[in-house]
This record gives sequence, structure tokens and C-alpha cells, in this order.
Amino acid sequence: MLNNRIILKGNLTRDPEYKNISEKELVTFRVAVNESIGNGREETVYLDVDGWGSHAAYAENVTLRKGDRVIIDGRLRQRNWEDKNGVSRTSYSVLPSTFSKVVKPTRSKEEMEAAKEKREAAAEQTEAVETTF
Repeated sequence: MLNNRIILKGNLTRDPEYKNISEKELVTFRVAVNESIGNGREETVYLDVDGWGSHAAYAENVTLRKGDRVIIDGRLRQRNWEDKNGVSRTSYSVLPSTFSKVVKPTRSKEEMEAAKEKREAAAEQTEAVETTF
């Protein structure tokens, strides 16, 4: 049972950074998650994501870039430390169990024109059939 689970859909705020730490691949990036809070207002939360091993390989294979939309299912991690002035600090990051790049289907200009012509032809046939009755 997962008690610490977070699911996010957001956009990368910068290109991912790739590192190799102790012979393990790491990808880090920040995600902006927008949420409507009513009355046409929106709130944005920024979260860091640390993907190890296969997650780093996946991010590289799908060529994640700034602005890409991702869906992340994982857990929230808290880190505590003291800065150089002795002040206690806390940061949070997401460790993904899975994540995916959201890809919008794209059509070429020719495909869009062909679909438009097909719709227009179907509409003309419908009109012709309706006028014969």
C-alpha cells in the first residue's frame, strides 16, 4: 500500500539535466503544474523531479525538452539540511515510479487538407441526397 503517492500533469520549465552519480544515471527537471482555483484564477506549483536509471534513459529516448507536458506517478521526497549560516532548510522533490511524455498527434498540412476535402465531399453528398426526397 502506498501512503505517499503523488500524480502530476505539468510542463517542464527547463531542459532536463543528465548526470551520472556513482555509476547511476540521473535526470532532473522542474515541472510547473497549473490548477484552476475558481473565478478564472489559476495557481501554479513548481516541483523538482529526480529520475534514476530507466527514468533517465526514457527521458533521453523521448527527448524531453522545456515546455513538454509529462504525467508523473511517484512519491514525494523531503530533504532536510542546514545551510552555511546554520539555518534549517527543507526541499521536496518527486521520485517517479512511472512518467510519460504527453505527445499530441500531429497532422501534416497535406493530411489536414485531405481531411477537410473529405468532410466537404461528404457534406455535399448529404445535401444532394436530402434534395432528392
